[in-house]
Amino acid sequence: MKLLARVLFLLFILAGVLVAVSNRQPVELSLWPLPHLVVLPLYLLVIGLLLLGVLAGLGLGWMSGRHHRRRAREASGEAARLDREVQRLRESNVPAAPGTPAAAAATLPRDQRAIERQRALVAPDLARPVATRGPFA
Repeated sequence: MKLLARVLFLLFILAGVLVAVSNRQPVELSLWPLPHLVVLPLYLLVIGLLLLGVLAGLGLGWMSGRHHRRRAREASGEAARLDREVQRLRESNVPAAPGTPAAAAATLPRDQRAIERQRALVAPDLARPVATRGPFA
């Protein structure tokens, strides 16, 4: 990829040099409401207009990406806040025991916890561990 970028860069430089050498004749440039008249080589006018177009395109692309940059900033702030909260909870030394239902319920989303409660009410024997289930249990 770097090789391709370098080759394309050299081709554009070569094309720019060829345009500059081939179009050295002077051109008069006047902008209507202004009384001034500017005389410059044609290649400077062409290269200047190309640069103006590139800058306009970059500016429009930057403006169109502002929504995504704002959302990324907000998500970054939220992630940092959540990291601080996790660190604070780890440092508080009040973790729930891993085997308790409170610890299991705390890790599940709200809808999943509701499903687990309904499953325990409808089929209580399915909520028990597999090792204790059997034909006579």
